[in-house]
Amino acid sequence: MELTLQKSQKLQKFHREALYPLFEQVFGIPPEMLEDYYSKGFWNPLYCPYSLFKRNRAVANVSVIPMKWIIKGEVVDAAGIQSVMTLPSERKKGYMTRLMNLVLKDLRKYPYVFLQTENPGLYERYGFKQIEEQILIIEMLQDDLVHKHMLKKIDFNYMEDIKLIQKCFSRQVENSQVFVPLHYKHSMLLNLYNPSLAEKLYYSELLDLLLVFEVSEGVLRIYDVIGPTKVDLDDICRIIGGRYSSIELHFSADQIIETNNIKTKKKQGTLMVKGHLDLGNRPIGFPITASF
Repeated sequence: MELTLQKSQKLQKFHREALYPLFEQVFGIPPEMLEDYYSKGFWNPLYCPYSLFKRNRAVANVSVIPMKWIIKGEVVDAAGIQSVMTLPSERKKGYMTRLMNLVLKDLRKYPYVFLQTENPGLYERYGFKQIEEQILIIEMLQDDLVHKHMLKKIDFNYMEDIKLIQKCFSRQVENSQVFVPLHYKHSMLLNLYNPSLAEKLYYSELLDLLLVFEVSEGVLRIYDVIGPTKVDLDDICRIIGGRYSSIELHFSADQIIETNNIKTKKKQGTLMVKGHLDLGNRPIGFPITASF
C-alpha cells in the first residue's frame, strides 16, 4: 500500500486526531487526554509533525518544535524532536529512518537539536550524544513545621490554578545562565496530566512563584522553580518548611545557588543533543517539568 508523507507546520484537526492512535499504542496516552489538552488551548502551536500515512491512517511519526535555550549566557535557537512513534504492526520497515533523515535535513540550520529518550542507542547513529546531567546536593538541617501553610497546593483541575501557572510562566526568571530551556509552558501543562508530578506543585503568594518539590526520607527534592521573582535557596527553604537534613536540586540552578565546588551526583537523564555542546564542568540538569 502506498505511503504518503504529511508535514503540518500548522496542525490541522484531521492530522492531529490521526496521531491519537499512535500516542495510545506507543506511549499509552489515551485520546481523551490529548483532546482535553487541545480543547483547553494547551497544545503548542509550533508543534510540527512529519507523519507517514497509509490511506487515512497514520502509521509513523516524528515531530519537531522550535525551541529557545539559554546556553552559556546566550539565548540560542534550537529545535526539539519528539513524538517519535511507529505503530507496532508497522515496525522494522524503515519508517523511522526515513522520517528522521528528512527531519534532520530540515533542521540543519539549527546549531542544536535536542530529544529525550530512554534508549539512546537508537539515536546515536544520527549523531546524537547523551548530555551528562547532575543533581546538586546541599547539606542543610531543617526542622520547621511552621511555614507549610504559606504554600497553596495547585489543583490542575481548576481553571483559576491553571491561570496561576500561566501567569508565572509569562514573566519567568530563568534559574540558570548556563543551560536551561525557555518558554516550556506547553510541555509542563502536558506533564501535569501525570498525577505524580501534579501532586508536587505548589504556589507561593509571598514570592509569587511555583514550586515543584517533595520531602521524603529526610531529603527535600526540588524539581523546578517558576516565577517572575529571582530567589535564592534560603528564600525557598523558608516558605517550604518541613523536616529534612539535605536538599537536592534536580535542574540547572546556578542563579539560585553558587554551583562551583558543590557536591553532586549523576542524574539518570534522558536528554540528547546533536551539535557541539561544551558546558565545561558546570553541573546542569534538565527539569522534568520541561520534558517534551
